[in-house]
Parts: sequence; C-alpha cells; structure tokens
Amino acid sequence: MNNDRAALATRWAAQLAGAFKLGGVRHAVISPGSRNTPFVLALHNAGLTTHVVIDERSAGFFALGLARASGTPVVLSCTSGSAGSHWWPAVIEADKSGVPLVLCTADRPPELIDVGAPQSIDQTHLFGHKVRLTRDLGAPHPHAPVGFLSTVVAQALDAATGTRPGPVHLNLPFRKPLWSPEATDTGTPPRRIRTLRGPVRISERAVDQLASRLESSPRGVIVVGHREIARHVLPGAPAREEGTLGTAVHHLAETLGWPVIAEPTSGARFGRWDPTGLIAHADPILRSPIFAAQMVPDLILRIGQDPTNTSVHSWTARHGHRGTVMVDPTGTWQDPHHVADTLVVADPAWLCEALAARIPERTASVGWFETWLRAERLASQILGHHLHSGQWEGRIAAEVVRAIPDGGWLHVASSMPIRDLDAFAGSRTAQLTVAASRGANGIDGTLATALGEAQVASPLVVLTGDLAAVHDLGSLRMCAQHRGTFVIVVVDNSGGGIFQHLPISQHPDGFERYFITDPQADIPALAHASGLTVHTSHDVGAVGPLLRQALKHGGAHLIHIRVARETSFALRSDALAAVRLAVDADVSEVVR
Repeated sequence: MNNDRAALATRWAAQLAGAFKLGGVRHAVISPGSRNTPFVLALHNAGLTTHVVIDERSAGFFALGLARASGTPVVLSCTSGSAGSHWWPAVIEADKSGVPLVLCTADRPPELIDVGAPQSIDQTHLFGHKVRLTRDLGAPHPHAPVGFLSTVVAQALDAATGTRPGPVHLNLPFRKPLWSPEATDTGTPPRRIRTLRGPVRISERAVDQLASRLESSPRGVIVVGHREIARHVLPGAPAREEGTLGTAVHHLAETLGWPVIAEPTSGARFGRWDPTGLIAHADPILRSPIFAAQMVPDLILRIGQDPTNTSVHSWTARHGHRGTVMVDPTGTWQDPHHVADTLVVADPAWLCEALAARIPERTASVGWFETWLRAERLASQILGHHLHSGQWEGRIAAEVVRAIPDGGWLHVASSMPIRDLDAFAGSRTAQLTVAASRGANGIDGTLATALGEAQVASPLVVLTGDLAAVHDLGSLRMCAQHRGTFVIVVVDNSGGGIFQHLPISQHPDGFERYFITDPQADIPALAHASGLTVHTSHDVGAVGPLLRQALKHGGAHLIHIRVARETSFALRSDALAAVRLAVDADVSEVVR
C-alpha cells in the first residue's frame, strides 16, 4: 500500500511538472520542505531550471523578478502550513503589477485538516481574491481522468498570462509516503494543451474616430506612466522587441507635434529613438505654478499607470477633465482622480502606430510644443549645473543612469529613488530597461526581486535607499551567490528621507522616531559578511566611477554611499527652486 501511494504521488507530480514544461514554464523557485517532496523531484526531473531559496518571503519576490524579466510564468513550490503565507507580499505586488506567478502549495490530505495534525491549515483560499484562479487538486487519485492534470495546468497558465495577467494558486495535497526508492514516474505522459491569444486591438472605425480626436487637439500631450515590462506570452505567441513601445510613442508624438512625458519605467524614456519631444524633467518643470496654470492641454493621451511624481500627477488631475484618453491592454482603470472620459483596451504600441498612420504630420500648435521644449532646455541646463556639485540623491540617480551600459537593466526601489530617477536622471539614447515594483509601491523584497530579474538580465544594477535594503537583509546572502553582474547601489541617508518632503516633518517630537526610523545598521559590514564585494564612499561623485568599475569586474557588488539627509534636502530644494524661477520667468515672457 505504501509503495503504491509513493508511486502514485510520483506519477501525479511528474504529470504536473511535465505539463508546466510543455506549457512554456522554464523556471521553478523551490523552498525546501517535506510535504512538497514529490513535486520538487518532479520539477527537477522535468528539466526546469530550479532555484532553491530557503526563505519563502525572499523566494516569492525572487520569482516575481524572474517572471517580470523573462515574461513567462514562474512556478513557486513550498511545503504545507504557514510556508505559503510568506509569499503574500510578493503575491500582492504580482496581482497589482500583473506578473504571472504559479503558486503551488503542498498540503496535507483532507483527513489531516482541522484534527490537530502539524503543519496543517486550510489552504484552499490562502490568497483570497489576489489570484486569478485557485484550485485544490485533491490528493493523487488513481482513477482521475488521464488529461485532468494537463487541463488544470493549461487553465492555470492561461489565467496567469491571459486577459488580465497575474498570480494563480494550485493547492497540492499529498499522502505519505511522499517518496520511495522504488517509485518511478512511468505513466501516461502529460498532454500539451495551448491557449492561443492574439494582440488586443480595437476596430478600424474606433481607431479612425480616435485619430480624428487627436488631430483636432492642437494642445495635446502624451503621458506614459509606469508599465510592467513582463510580456506575458507563452512560447509560440508573438513577442515584441525591446523598445517597440517607445519607438511607437515617439513616432506618434512627432507626427502630432505633441510633447511626451515619460517616466523611467514606462519603456519610452531610455531608448534608441529621436528624443526631441521628450520632456524628461517634467516634474521640476511642472512645479512652476505659472507654467502649470498656463499650459492647459486640450487632450491627454495616457498610457500606463497614473504619474508617480506629485507635480505631474497634480497637473494631469487638474486639467484632465478637459479630455483624457487612457490606454491599457488589460482594461485596468488607471484614473484615481476620475477625470478620464475614454478607456481604450488595446496594445499601446500597435495603437500608436495605427494612429500615426492616419494623422497628417504636425497637427499641433507650434507655440505649444516650443514652450514645452524651451522649459525642458532650461531645466536641463539648470539641473546640469546643480547635479555636478553637491552631495545629494538627485546627483546619484543621474550618475547611475549614465554609468549603466547600453542594453543594461536598472531596478529602482520605491520611495525616493524612483522619484529622483524621474526628476533628475534625464534621458539617454541608449536601451536601458528600468524595472520597479510599482503595483503596490512598497519597499518589500527589493533585493530579492532585482536578483530574480538578474537571472535573465545582465548586467543589472539596483538603486535603493537604506531602509529598503535593510528591509530585505535576508536576501543579501542570496545576492552574493549570484554569478552574473549584479551591483547594488545603496543611498544611505539614515532613514526614510521621503518623509522629509511631507507635512509630518514639522512635527516637534514624533517625526524622527516614528517616520524617519533610522535603521542604525552597518550595511557595508552586513554585505561583506554575506559575501558581497563592498565599496564605500561619502563622495556622491564617486558613484559613477565605482559603478563602472564594478560592472567591468563582474560579480556581486554593493556600493554604499552615505548622504547627509538635511544637506541633500536643502540642495534638492535649491535645484527645484532654480528651475521653477527660470520656467516661471520664461512662460511669463511668452504670455506677455
């Protein structure tokens, strides 16, 4: 009986793993345990690339990054009990960002639930509505239909990569014995079941109507917010070349004569296209109250998420009611201020090219476009001066972007790093892929997520603050074992610098204790103890040379840059004030 159970579990797990392999899955992230033994061995035998991560929390974020960078679903495997609950923060981000994860929790069989057995909880709806599909497969059964497991896997992969991509959950109960030396996976091989999906498009008539609306809007702007970089395609489906969205956006903008406001993670900021109409310093520019009030758009074409930086976000909210068209291929409503009048559910790159083909060149107001370009030139000149002097975070963001080679990757932590990158890093006519976890906007799992991306993307640089780095110390050892080129740049300003920009900074006694929360951690020592090559400096100007050196040598490095928070805050304020005054004066002259 026991040998029969072990053999059944082995065959059952082999069919599951084989079906995942046939369905296009290439990577599995495994957290060791006992109850997932059959599935772990099956994943290994199926020929998937397996990654062993002991801590389930780190494993979840590692898989998130790996799925994001590869564009294909990644299987996660853990034992029963509380193990799967440690995936929760990564599942939340995968849900909000639309990243395909397949969460496979091993479980006790039903007769061991709610009777005092160890490591047994009700796992059937462990992730609630955060997953696109949840199935409890039940314990292996000798009389299950031959194609049952292949069908379940096909449904799970379709749900993870389909109309609204995201995580899915399969609960896998197994009875003991979980393995025996005599057990083999000989049995009916899994079937390949495919779901074929084409590009998301709208009708020719709808494209014509939208093109007419754009053409009749002389004061328009294209705003491209954060977009998830995962392609969410299975083998056999068409994959876009890197940079296609940016090329299409800038082609449409050039045709219309509209400016483009593109965030670093949008796919339209760094690339091999003509950046003439790119407003890379929109955040400092729109801090000018005169400019923000005078530059009233007829129409905003919005792609991706709502803008991150406050000034751009406020400007689109203030004027968006005049006309805002959102574009999202999944149909997600990205409009927290409720100003949009149209949602276009279509592939953004295809739509931009289709619109450009229908519109005569330069339909916009020349004065509108030139005013934006003058403001961009002013901001670039002024910030260029401020960025070449002073010890502040904006300079670090600019130095990091300049040091990464063409074709490289940058993962940016939430909080101040992503905002500094947007406001101060400018643009480059080089292909630079910028990734960030902007779904839930948390600092959770920054290092583990970036390391997952680094499995298929190299070289990869991480730009993070000290709080986010300390929050993910459990992943440092894993980072040190990476064999590719992986560099962590930690901006250490002794706590949560973003709160310095909020009203709570004026609180007389609660600000430092409850909001800045200096971690008081020796990050270089911790990184060195974990096995990383460590570089430290108090000179912000050393970031570029140190990063280039680390990238040249390869391997896993941590660059620790100490910044005085109050000094950096003052220098940032001075730089932004200088841009604001110059843009105010320029646009006032135009109005007169």
